[in-house]
Amino acid sequence: MILSHIVAVSKNFVIGRNNRLPWKMPSDAQYFHDVTLGHVVIMGRKNYQANKRALPGRTNIVITHQKHFFPGDALVVHSIDEAISKAEEMNEEECFIVGGGHIYEQTLNIVDRIYITVIDTVVKGDAYYPEIDFDRYAIVSRIPHKADEKNPFDYAYYILEQKQNPK
Repeated sequence: MILSHIVAVSKNFVIGRNNRLPWKMPSDAQYFHDVTLGHVVIMGRKNYQANKRALPGRTNIVITHQKHFFPGDALVVHSIDEAISKAEEMNEEECFIVGGGHIYEQTLNIVDRIYITVIDTVVKGDAYYPEIDFDRYAIVSRIPHKADEKNPFDYAYYILEQKQNPK
């Protein structure tokens, strides 16, 4: 199974503020939807609660330490290892870790691929994507886009693949 991160970051690697995205970028939201649709997505409880529901068209796995957290529309596990094992049991081809910051930080060294949208702005936030050691990754795709009437910032979609997976 390919284990991937999918994330949008500002130039200063902010991914969130007050449990929300600090921008409105409809093209990136559509990209996220298109890439993850039909797959297993793994997220932390706060990320799940910010969405207020499971992401439709995907199998949602929520990681939490809260023993009494039972949303009716998602699987609940209590560790990253348990989440990955569940995805493997489902014979998932590619599983997407969708945040938040602590989940990204704890899994950065084990992912095979990173789908990262870099948004050409600097914003204040309270959730960050961890620092990437770019020596470990090859850029396999870069698709730049200019701001338009719906997307207020220039942005680029990157796909990074780990050069040598230490798993």
